[in-house]
Amino acid sequence: MRTYISLSLLTVTLAVAALSAPVAAQERSITVTGRGEISVEPDMATVIIGVQTEAEIAATALDEASAATAAILATLDGEGVLAEDIRSGAIRLNPRYSQSVLSSGTQITGYQAVNSVEVQVNDLDRLGGLLAAVVGDGANRLDGVHFGLQDPSEATDEARRRAVIEAARLADLYAQAAGVSVGELQLINEAGSVGYRPMVAETRQMELAASSPQYDVPVSPGKIDLNASVVLVYAIAD
Repeated sequence: MRTYISLSLLTVTLAVAALSAPVAAQERSITVTGRGEISVEPDMATVIIGVQTEAEIAATALDEASAATAAILATLDGEGVLAEDIRSGAIRLNPRYSQSVLSSGTQITGYQAVNSVEVQVNDLDRLGGLLAAVVGDGANRLDGVHFGLQDPSEATDEARRRAVIEAARLADLYAQAAGVSVGELQLINEAGSVGYRPMVAETRQMELAASSPQYDVPVSPGKIDLNASVVLVYAIAD
């Protein structure tokens, strides 16, 4: 019986001690999220160009697409595009069908071949002329133009700096509104992914040209938005 009473008293004592722990011992803090953004001009473009051919025989359609693609690669080499900046894209050979009124089901009437390459252009001043040149040598597809940055690290770091500055401003704002003071910085945490989305130009398919275009293709890169987000935790000063 004495043991039971002693244990009960010990339990009550520990419970009272836990309840009487000063709330002030729990450190007060301000948590804010800051976002930074910067707009910069792109310095490169990724272009997907290709050839689409049609023929009654599959081998003929594929051969014509292959020959035109080889001519495009030769043009890119002559324009100074490095081999490391070129890679194969879509390569397809598909049958073409037609619905016959006189017979049931579908019939194969020919074949369509597609061959494309993805090209990184690091000199945007030459982009319009380059597109015109490859069209003159057989390209009849333009499946995407993406403007970007060769090295986005410097611009991304500036977005991070702006995010920290914005978070610090918000901490001061909230502290003043609450009638407290901002103490020492306790935590910095990058929130989410940091980076940018490449600018995407309109995708289109060009008509086959019998000769080279008379003008360079006009391009307008615009600007790229880079953003960063950071979480800062400050102590509330007494």
